[in-house]
Amino acid sequence: MRGIFMRQLLVRSTVAGLVVLILFLGSALLRRSVAARGDALGATASAEEQSAQCVATVPKAWGPYRGGSAQSGLSFEDANGTLRFITNLPCGSVPTVALEIRRSGN
Repeated sequence: MRGIFMRQLLVRSTVAGLVVLILFLGSALLRRSVAARGDALGATASAEEQSAQCVATVPKAWGPYRGGSAQSGLSFEDANGTLRFITNLPCGSVPTVALEIRRSGN
């Protein structure tokens, strides 16, 4: 009799544990998918709603943005191949060029 009771208890405990595990994993996957969907939707909504507190303007003649790093700053390359690096972005004005690399005719 005791053996049957122990076996039933073990089966019930195992089933309850599996149910809890399935619910936990399902909840985690649901939270992950909702967060991913919310980030995608929230990024567009928040980008439209927010406005920058500081705006620095870069002249179009400097060309497209080419990259940046903590050491060299932000770089732009114009149509002639001139690279301009800026390290300081002042609010409300054009940044000062920290380094300009020009292509020579040689």
